[in-house]
Amino acid sequence: MIKEFIKQNTLSFRKGQRNSTVTTLIGYAQHLKMTDVELKAELSTQISRDSFIKEEIDRLWGYCKSNKYKDFWTTADARKQYTF
Repeated sequence: MIKEFIKQNTLSFRKGQRNSTVTTLIGYAQHLKMTDVELKAELSTQISRDSFIKEEIDRLWGYCKSNKYKDFWTTADARKQYTF
């Protein structure tokens, strides 16, 4: 599910884009009712190449949850910006 979302939306894990991508994926994963462990499993290939991705998930998961980033995915703006 997350892998398909990444492909459909041409998300990048390049330096300079990783934080934005990880934050987007956390909000989307929380919208899907995934856990952080499930998200890390989905991103295991990327994490094996770049530990920063796991570190960002660990650092931002609670923040995104507290600030209800998952709610964005129910908006018209989300549908305009992303394919899902």
